[in-house]
Amino acid sequence: MMPFLLAEFANREKSLPLYVCCVGSHEQKQLDRANGYAAHQLFLSRSGRGTFRIEGRRDLPMTPGTFLLLPADIPHSYFPEQSGGEPWDLGFVAFNGQAAPSLMEQMNELVLTVLPAPNFHDLWDQLASLWHLISLNGEHAYWETSKRIYNMALTLLEGQTPIRKDGLDTSPVAQPNNALDSAVKLIHDHYNERLLLSNVARAVGYSVQHFHRLFVASFGVTPQQYILRLRMRRSIQLFGDQPGIAVEKVAQQLGMETSYFIRMFKRTYGTTPKQFLKGGRGNMKSES
Repeated sequence: MMPFLLAEFANREKSLPLYVCCVGSHEQKQLDRANGYAAHQLFLSRSGRGTFRIEGRRDLPMTPGTFLLLPADIPHSYFPEQSGGEPWDLGFVAFNGQAAPSLMEQMNELVLTVLPAPNFHDLWDQLASLWHLISLNGEHAYWETSKRIYNMALTLLEGQTPIRKDGLDTSPVAQPNNALDSAVKLIHDHYNERLLLSNVARAVGYSVQHFHRLFVASFGVTPQQYILRLRMRRSIQLFGDQPGIAVEKVAQQLGMETSYFIRMFKRTYGTTPKQFLKGGRGNMKSES
């Protein structure tokens, strides 16, 4: 546990583009903030379970290995699960500064939603390093914590990389290729239809074998694997955007048979769609 620690930087806020307001972790009890909090907050759930409640939104359950990025001045409350299980070990860091708005805008797709963090241990270690640094409260801490909170934001983005709305980075890692770009656009436009590799290859002027080889060299996965990942990421988006949507309906919107969708979802995330909807997000594995 890291007891609540207030960062007392005097007037350093004026010269620091980013600064930490407070940091810590503890067994979280119920807390109500009717007027929100004056700084942006990052919460990390290490063990146990709890729920965030934000007016006008559905409840946000947090399970081990998940995070929540909460903008400043958003009224909210949060409380542990009352089921006699593990205590809710919740880590937190609040930050602000002139660079904070642009940083939050960069992470816009991550705010106000609970997401699994594939690099959770890295994030927790960085949280602990912030706590220990601020506890020293020396001149060095002023500047070093500013660097570290920025690095923590980069770690957060690195674990999620939400380049497109559907979550997939379509930028080839090798040299740019207009034909591949066209193929990726075609896949994104028709991922919920029956896409034959031969048709995609023909549409961009390649043989099947050459297209397959170029695609793997540029993206590190086969076209079929890419389409499956796109469908799986889209399913997570549908579950989040349409609370209560049936698993069968999601499968239909993805152009997949329900049984095949369930099997692929479990293979990808380590949990079934129904378990995911019941709050098992913290146990989801990252895509490989």
